[in-house]
Amino acid sequence: MRALAALVALLLVLTACGGDGEDRFARPGAPKQSPSGKFVAHAESSSEVRVTDRNGGDVFRKSYEYATSSRADGIGVVWLSKKDQLWVLVPGDTSERIEAGPDGVWTAVEAELPGEITRLG
Repeated sequence: MRALAALVALLLVLTACGGDGEDRFARPGAPKQSPSGKFVAHAESSSEVRVTDRNGGDVFRKSYEYATSSRADGIGVVWLSKKDQLWVLVPGDTSERIEAGPDGVWTAVEAELPGEITRLG
């Protein structure tokens, strides 16, 4: 079921649909600021995610090449609307939540997509 939800959400990402008319997804060359304005999500390519602080310093970077190397589609990268929590949708695989822990270190963990992200289409 999780894979199906991720696939549906990814299809919405790739067709650039947005329920509120706003494209909230980071894309190569079009980074997106976090809700607090303190961080920026960068989709460096169709398979790499980077999060920077407002001064451009890296706080997180991960490649999803393993999941996209044999596919024509890429990953989806989107912030939750009211929290500095980034979601990465990996086609046919899973979704990951990326956020800072209590110690300030940003990590990615596999997680089920929240309803807000699945409703973007």
